[in-house]
Amino acid sequence: MANFFNFSSKPKVLIRVIPPEVEMCIIKRLGKPKFWISSLDFNETMAKIYRKASSAALEDYYRQKSKRE
Repeated sequence: MANFFNFSSKPKVLIRVIPPEVEMCIIKRLGKPKFWISSLDFNETMAKIYRKASSAALEDYYRQKSKRE
């Protein structure tokens, strides 16, 4: 009971940033959707989106991490 009220309101979340074992695994597994009507290659388009989203997420993570420190 001595430690009952000794808690932190901030959750501790450990994040490991590592490259995936297989890039775009969901896209590769599911393939091009039937609704894709563009003349652009679906996998190439998604690869660009994945790269931009990953880069933006990492930048945001490190920016927020530096603010906390």
